[in-house]
Amino acid sequence: MTLADWLRQNGKTATWLASQVGRDPSFITRVKNGDAMPSIEVAAAIQRVTGGAVTAIDYIPPVEGAHQSASAA
Repeated sequence: MTLADWLRQNGKTATWLASQVGRDPSFITRVKNGDAMPSIEVAAAIQRVTGGAVTAIDYIPPVEGAHQSASAA
């Protein structure tokens, strides 16, 4: 699940999350928008705050072509 989706579904803001993980709201907004990558420590804190719904893996962009079906290859 993306951080943006989690925040929206749970009625939370980047400012709220920033206060929970001890980071600047502008940084959390950049992470939410995909413009910044959190450190492993911040990703772990976000995972903890979101109850595991947003994990460190969720920040890694998909590899192009990785999900092509066998018939498309």
